[in-house]
Amino acid sequence: MQGKKIHVPDPMDTREKSPVLTAKTPINVFVMANNEDVSQRSQSRRCLIILTVLGIVGMVLAIVGGIMFPVVDHYIKEQVKQRVVISNTSETYEIWQDIPVPVYMQFYIFDIGNPDEVKKGKTPFLEQIGPFTYREYRTKYDIVWNANSTVTYKQNRTFLFVPEMSVASEEMKITTINPLIATVAQNLQFLNGALKTVLSLALSAMNEDIIMTRPVHEILWGYDDPALSFLNKIRPKDFPMVKIGYFIRKNYTFDGVYTVDTGNADIHKLGFITDFNGEDHVDIWTTSWANMVNGTDGTLGPPFRFDAEVSPVFVSDICRSIKGIYKKDVETPQGIRLRRFGGDRRDMLNATENPDNIGFCTPQTNCLPTGLLNSTLCQEPVDGFQLPVVFSFPHFLYGDPTIQKSVVGLNPVEEEHQTVLDQEPWTGLVLQVAKRLQLNMYVKKVPNIGQTHDIQTLYFPIFWLNESSVVDDHWANKLKSDLFEPMRYAKVAKISLIVVGGVMVLACTIVFLVRKCFTAKNKGKQSQSNLSSSTKDEAYDKPVEDDGRASLISSSTIDEERMDGRTSIETLEGYWHDPETYDADGNDTPSGVVQNTEEKRPLLRPDL
Repeated sequence: MQGKKIHVPDPMDTREKSPVLTAKTPINVFVMANNEDVSQRSQSRRCLIILTVLGIVGMVLAIVGGIMFPVVDHYIKEQVKQRVVISNTSETYEIWQDIPVPVYMQFYIFDIGNPDEVKKGKTPFLEQIGPFTYREYRTKYDIVWNANSTVTYKQNRTFLFVPEMSVASEEMKITTINPLIATVAQNLQFLNGALKTVLSLALSAMNEDIIMTRPVHEILWGYDDPALSFLNKIRPKDFPMVKIGYFIRKNYTFDGVYTVDTGNADIHKLGFITDFNGEDHVDIWTTSWANMVNGTDGTLGPPFRFDAEVSPVFVSDICRSIKGIYKKDVETPQGIRLRRFGGDRRDMLNATENPDNIGFCTPQTNCLPTGLLNSTLCQEPVDGFQLPVVFSFPHFLYGDPTIQKSVVGLNPVEEEHQTVLDQEPWTGLVLQVAKRLQLNMYVKKVPNIGQTHDIQTLYFPIFWLNESSVVDDHWANKLKSDLFEPMRYAKVAKISLIVVGGVMVLACTIVFLVRKCFTAKNKGKQSQSNLSSSTKDEAYDKPVEDDGRASLISSSTIDEERMDGRTSIETLEGYWHDPETYDADGNDTPSGVVQNTEEKRPLLRPDL
């Protein structure tokens, strides 16, 4: 092969000559690699510092969010305590003293469809007519603050008819049982027969009968009875009353003197009745357990009852306490979550099924069937006569089947006829309530009293009432803005801090681990590459034997030029060989001393 000449510098040129170092030379490659490694280490160190800082910040945020749960809950509870405690300086005093939330009393009255047949002993056919709705106003007065963290008061109740919420006018006439005849027959049944006959004739002369037809407002709030008016004229001291009605003493009056716990000493006793009419018990029933006054009045209870299973209520209308049992969670129309408590069917079992209820038998030898409560002694007498009133749940709900079938027209449904109390667990406020009771009169045929005819012995349904209240938009929104919105914001903040902090810690951990694995992998590849490069350099840096001549050429340059496809010796410009290292034949001298000194001249490789 014919090659080109190698340019060899003039040996007479005494100027210092050194190889030209380029970016391709091994030493520069090493320096560049070293600089790059230092830069990577510095960058890695900065990244590690940033990840560490972010991780610490994330941990701090998560810890702060976790700490906020008990701290914020404690703060909220303290704020609730200050607001719900009964005090003349608390924010809720005006609400407690004069309840602004609308309370309605609805009456559903049973109309007798076959009065003549009933007198002959036939089964009554009843038709429920209602509701007849009244707005109830409650105002506490004669308020006395006691030293033992209790407050004593009376509560006036006023009822005003609401036509737009009623099925008909108060003037609508209803056919029902005459309360006077039922009362007289029950109270005088053990008199001498002759006396009863005379009394019956007198009542007949005044058109009194066991069944009557009167307007709704007279049946409820009272009317001037002809017989009572006659007796009042004859014996005014013995018969001071001329009116009779089932709610005659309920309107514009108070139902008793209450003493309740203010919650100031123990917030868990807030609203509980400690005394009723000056006593911690009533004197109606036959056992001390039955006479106990337990629970609240159904308007306010202790706060923080998140898991309560029982919420007792004292009902003055029936002179006893009822054990409310947790039923389920419900919501107000405004979306406030409440815990619903309903009547316990065991409270209405007879003494055979529930021995504790023996105390509600008056006397204990005369226990009524399941589902009935004898409230005769709980009602205020009319001119000395006790009204034979028997209470039950509407349509004899939870009652004995024989009682339910004693009349036609009843259809007990738990959702419609049970008593429920819906309490907000944070504040103890009752935001929805429906007290449902049915009033029945005990009637039976009494010999020598003709007005009782041949009527069956019955617990005759007169009407059932629904005393209900649902928080309105104004007070619901106020409760939301004062309590639930701050609670929601605090909850969001707590969860956000925990989530953000947790995400930051997790992200930093993942990035750190990924980077560590990537760095370890790159180091392995770099070590393998350096080992391969070192092997190649050793191979190319060995003397190349060619016709006894040697030439030392940089392996990196040769590699590059080979890759470029260049074979010209001229491309080796910048590289030179000291002619003194070659003898006259062009052979390399081991010691670098020229063997042939006769003539020193640049040598050409014969093959080039």
